[in-house]
Amino acid sequence: MSAVLAPSGAPAPYRIHRYPSILIDRVTLADARVVTVRPVLPQDADAEQSFVGGLSPQSRRLRFHGAVNRLPDSLLQAMTAIDYEHHLALVAESIDDDGSVRLVGDARYVVDEAGGAEFAVAIADDWQHIGLGSAMLKRLGRHARRQGLKHLEGAVLASNGPMLALMKRWGASLRPDPDDADVMIATLRCTN
Repeated sequence: MSAVLAPSGAPAPYRIHRYPSILIDRVTLADARVVTVRPVLPQDADAEQSFVGGLSPQSRRLRFHGAVNRLPDSLLQAMTAIDYEHHLALVAESIDDDGSVRLVGDARYVVDEAGGAEFAVAIADDWQHIGLGSAMLKRLGRHARRQGLKHLEGAVLASNGPMLALMKRWGASLRPDPDDADVMIATLRCTN
């Protein structure tokens, strides 16, 4: 996922377009656990780093397509200091039994030049297979439609059976990546 660039090709200065509070939502999942889904904030950097670090090595590989143990500071900033117009990121928060809040999901898109956006989703291992990824993807798609985007497109490892199954359930078209035999490109149309 690339950073938003200024016309000069340098990273664009951080500027909030407008915080999309309309996207804040409480979601009850299949196992009756409840999360709050909301747009990420710059102050979520530590929580985002903890979220990524808490993923299993397999889940990190599926999300980042390689071995990632810790997000570099530049990537962490790019993932949390966003403008909500060209880059939208939603996080899912859970309140643990001890009252602490932790991130258990991250879904985002970055607008491309073709009228669509590149998307990615990651769910904490102990929160997978209960509908959280689908709930977050639904909210991304709904916002993308409101923004007038034509499609959401994501690179999915061919070995990521659960994500490919989710894409099929959502009616995504799937095609091999011509540059990488280990990757499938999933395209979700943003239609009303």
